Amino acid sequence: MNKDKALLEALQNSYYDIISTPKETSHQQIRKRSAKQIQKAFAKVNVEIKGSENLPTEQGVIFIYNHLHNHTFFTVAKDFQITLDSHFISSVLLEKYYKNPGTRVVRHALPYEENHKSYYDKFQYIRVYAKNFTPKALTKKEIKKANKQFYHQAAAALENNISLVFSPEGASYYTDESPGPFLKGIFKFASNQKQQPLVVPIVMANFDKLPSEAPFKCQIMPPFRMSDFGVNSSDSYALSGAVQSINQQYKQWVKDLSVEDKNFAREIAVLKNRIAQKKNKADLFVFYGSSTIRLWKNLDLDFPNLNTLNLGFGGAFIHSLSDYFEELFPDLNPKAIVLYLGGNDLTLGYSAKKIAEEIVLFLDKIHKKFPDAKIYNIAIKPSLERENELTKIKEINTRLEAISQTLPYLYQIDFYQKMIRDNSIRKELFLQDGLHLNADGYKVLKGAIEENLYQLA
Repeated sequence: MNKDKALLEALQNSYYDIISTPKETSHQQIRKRSAKQIQKAFAKVNVEIKGSENLPTEQGVIFIYNHLHNHTFFTVAKDFQITLDSHFISSVLLEKYYKNPGTRVVRHALPYEENHKSYYDKFQYIRVYAKNFTPKALTKKEIKKANKQFYHQAAAALENNISLVFSPEGASYYTDESPGPFLKGIFKFASNQKQQPLVVPIVMANFDKLPSEAPFKCQIMPPFRMSDFGVNSSDSYALSGAVQSINQQYKQWVKDLSVEDKNFAREIAVLKNRIAQKKNKADLFVFYGSSTIRLWKNLDLDFPNLNTLNLGFGGAFIHSLSDYFEELFPDLNPKAIVLYLGGNDLTLGYSAKKIAEEIVLFLDKIHKKFPDAKIYNIAIKPSLERENELTKIKEINTRLEAISQTLPYLYQIDFYQKMIRDNSIRKELFLQDGLHLNADGYKVLKGAIEENLYQLA
């Protein structure tokens, strides 16, 4: 209940802060101001963000999402709520990773919705008439004419590198029935642009619930262009099928995200299948760890002279890797195991000493099972996302380096220092989220490993 109340109070503070801003305050300033307030609000609760590695580097893209009901508890003023999911996307994701909250598409207020109007008028978002929220006095012709302005305003935003946040449903739903049917409007718009913009699907779950009931969840999926579906114009015969396909895929995404899966069941099943399909298991170099390993797509190509197997799974903690070790390694007899772990444990608030001790316990477990195998432990990388944890990261790496000097089977790979230049983190080696490596980052990691593997293997 404390989480619920804390979030409500923070949302109320944000609402009253925005409506009380002076009239001369620009809408850009309002959007920035709101984003900072909403970030503070969501810091009060747990929000699981997955797939941040899928965020594109460019701006001027379309972020679509499945729009969820707001819980009535989060009413910040008479008959008015700040929509949690759309505010989270613009304020937390876009502002955090792009320093620009973008623009949104918001329905016009009904005549009696004074708080809705006074709030959203400040932002100068793109306004449309929604099906169930249209003044009765308006004719269909007037509504159609007004809504047509959307296309011009949206195109202008994208041309100015301002990203657009949009729900294709035109209505909100509960998580277990989300998403509703997708309307074609945004997809027609995207198809008809001279240079088709990227469309980034964002999957939302549990934002219709209280945070004390279920964790808010958000997953960024790989971006696409409508041309990927064979749609190159708004009158393409393939448009309807493409929208239906995206809609159906969304249903599965929401279902998968909403299921509690703290035990990595789906990911472990994928890894077991990968092991089963691995025909040659002789002299294996198993790469085991969290998302830095999981996202290494070119592992086989990067080490053509080694028989590699990628067993990384995203979000893994040290205890997760330890818990699944026996389950994943029953029939394997690796020549070497390359580890990347410990970074995610920083989010648990553990001390550097505790994280290092947990790693050592896991190393001992590996050595007891495979006494002849070499273990290569990759130092935790410095990242922009965890810049406030650099002191801890360096201490963990230092402790592991010292321990590696006492254990003949353990080799510590110094990856940290290779990600630093002139005492600063090399931003050019990261994806947009500032946490995961890009292709250049993996080249640096490959080089760091090669310095050890080919000398010692």
